[in-house]
Amino acid sequence: MKNFAAFFLAGSLLLVSACTPPVSPPAPKEDSTETAYLPVADYLRAEISYVDSTPLAIQKYITRDNRRDSSFIQQGEFNRLSQQFLLPELMPDSFKKNYSESSFMDKTTGYLSFTYSTLNKKLPLQRVDVLAAPGASMDKVKSIYLQKGFSTGDTTVVQKMFWQTGHSFLILTSLQIPGKPAVEHQLKVVWDAGDTE
Repeated sequence: MKNFAAFFLAGSLLLVSACTPPVSPPAPKEDSTETAYLPVADYLRAEISYVDSTPLAIQKYITRDNRRDSSFIQQGEFNRLSQQFLLPELMPDSFKKNYSESSFMDKTTGYLSFTYSTLNKKLPLQRVDVLAAPGASMDKVKSIYLQKGFSTGDTTVVQKMFWQTGHSFLILTSLQIPGKPAVEHQLKVVWDAGDTE
């Protein structure tokens, strides 16, 4: 009788487990994280702050009409000129809302290239390129390129701006008035003592 009871209990348990639908693991939670854009504005502010607070020989080079002038400048003028890089479009909320990111690794140089672009033609800043060594921090940035385009009156202005980490920045400005040749202006500011300009 004891054997029959044990056999009946084991058979009942086997039957119940066979008829019970398997329990599914909980569905994975939807990933709510969003793309982490590089903090370009913060990086540029840190670079500007470094030059502002460090005793450096800062040189300014202006090229216009095939003529080049150079002079040493103080931190105050450096700060004023470098503010052109701190565009409102680079502020985090605007940057994430209006720009899309694409990236790739250059197998030749080993650097990562991040491109931020917008379809909104009303925004002056149309493109941002960041070149960085692989890693999660902005201290590995090699350079930043910004491209702006806007109109003032009947003049179309295109600016190509290049920031080289710990070394210099360059702003190329082209002014186009209808029916006239473009007027080009180049500003370069260098604070790296090892530069051979």
